[in-house]
Amino acid sequence: MMRVTVSMLAMSLLWAGDAFSSPEWVPMQDRAQGQSLTGANLLNDSLYSNPAASAFTQVYSVEGMLTAPKDLGVSVLDTRTSGVGGGVGYYRHFAPGAEESVQGARLSVISRLGTGIGGGISGKMVWGPGEGGVRSRRTDFDVGVLANFEFLQLGLMGRNVMGGHEGLGLQREWSAGGRLGYLDTIFFSAGAMSKWEQIRPYQVSFGAEYVSPYYFSIKGGYRIHLDGTLNIWTAGLSFLSPRMSVHYAVEFPHAQRAAHEHTVGVSFLM
Repeated sequence: MMRVTVSMLAMSLLWAGDAFSSPEWVPMQDRAQGQSLTGANLLNDSLYSNPAASAFTQVYSVEGMLTAPKDLGVSVLDTRTSGVGGGVGYYRHFAPGAEESVQGARLSVISRLGTGIGGGISGKMVWGPGEGGVRSRRTDFDVGVLANFEFLQLGLMGRNVMGGHEGLGLQREWSAGGRLGYLDTIFFSAGAMSKWEQIRPYQVSFGAEYVSPYYFSIKGGYRIHLDGTLNIWTAGLSFLSPRMSVHYAVEFPHAQRAAHEHTVGVSFLM
């Protein structure tokens, strides 16, 4: 089965400082659920949320995301043709007010390590303007594991294991999370991110999703920044069908007159 997804940013009224800006690409499903999906079974989102998260799938999927006016991301995931899956991805992101983009490319390898345990590694290259506007480039990798207990998944991810790049905003850090499901209908997820040197979260996230038998799903989340920056509510809505699905996601900071970011997407199944 091939899955082709095209996601477009419908409108962005204003930007709230650096609250939305990150050199790390955030995929749409994780965005709609507060970035809480480190410990969840995923498809193409796994290239960025946890490289082990697609270990228990058997798909060939192609995904594209376009965020106005110039952001874009594309990825290909294949976990069907062999016991070891692979994925590639590319994105281009403009920070608010920036004239130059931060770009990134990824190559992932995914495999089941045992009964109910999956592992993955994503090599990546990120390049763009660093401190003082000087263009920089960094090669690094992320690693992840996922434990799958059918109704419960638990995940752990190490990001920028080789050290990251301060000028590009790439930090060496941990991300951990879990997702609990009931009858493939109701899901609750939670995650936390911390710096590599100190196991103390600087961000805690929560998410939920309801998948209706009537071809739609509702999602939401809340991201808490313990370092004092803006906390962010998120929400999403998907209309599902065997061939085409339409998605919507919104992020809005918990602050007066703060900007809302709206995202819409379309998925085609073949």
